[in-house]
Parts: sequence; C-alpha cells; structure tokens
Amino acid sequence: MQQHEREGQVTIGRGKNVFKGTKKPLTEKPEKNSLSMSGEEEENAAELKIGDDFLKAKCLMNCEVALILEHKYEQLQQMSDDPMNQVSQVFEKSLQYVKRFSRYKNPDAVRQVREILSRYQLAEFELCVLGNLCPETVEEAIAMVPSIKTKGRAHDDEAIEKMLNDLSLIKKFE
Repeated sequence: MQQHEREGQVTIGRGKNVFKGTKKPLTEKPEKNSLSMSGEEEENAAELKIGDDFLKAKCLMNCEVALILEHKYEQLQQMSDDPMNQVSQVFEKSLQYVKRFSRYKNPDAVRQVREILSRYQLAEFELCVLGNLCPETVEEAIAMVPSIKTKGRAHDDEAIEKMLNDLSLIKKFE
C-alpha cells in the first residue's frame, strides 16, 4: 500500500483500490450533521443519534443481568445431577463480571433504579449507563451521557441533580 501527500491531498492504495481525499487535522471537530461515505447521517451518541434499531432496543443494567444470570445459574445447579452438565466458562465469567460491576445487589433496589430513571424519559442506553456508572455529580453525569443535556430535552441541572440524589438514596438504604 502506498500513501502519497500533495498539498493537503492524500492518495492511499494502488491500481483500482485507490482512495483520494483531503487531509484534515485531527483537532478539527466533525461537522454538524456530518454524513458518512454512504450518504447516511453518522451516529453520535452525544446527540442521541444512535440508529433506530438501537433506540428501540431494550438495554439492561449490569445489576439486571446479574439477577438473570444468578437465577439461571441456580436452575442449572438444580439440574446438574449429571457431572457432565457443567456451566460453561463463558457463563461463569459473564456472571463474575456483572456481579463485580453491579452497583445494586438487592432485587428491589434494581427495580427502583429502573423506575426512577424511567421517570426522566431517558433512552434505554442512557438509563443503563447512568444506572451502571452511578455518577455523583451533574458534571459527571453529563460527561458520561452528554445527550441528557441536548436541546429540546427537559433535563436541566436541577433535574439531573434530583435524579442523582434519588439514585444515591437507593444505594444508601440498600
């Protein structure tokens, strides 16, 4: 593969597989409403542009996945009279991971977290990121999920602060 540069122009490749383009500095921010090579609008989670499939998908927090996997693990243990019927290593590692990174252990607390975050009309992935990472300040929450402050949404700093306080109360009394 060859790369040639001429006054801001870049050519990469040989023969039929040549890409010609303009070299832009890395510090330059992407243009608003930038389009991909195929002409589609690029995804940007900070602006809640994540694609219809992902927006409609049901996301789970680590604590919810832990409850599901623990239940399945118990079922498998009850059925494991046969020593050949063992839990896979992937299953065990997945269970260990979600248990380790779950902020909430109590099933009632897990339910309350989802209920509280659902009141704020968050997208599923926003809800799960906040539920998994449990930011302590408004600034942390916005840094983790910038889309909660996008125009047209009713999440001012006070609303975000109340949401975070509600989450910390659940953790405190769990």
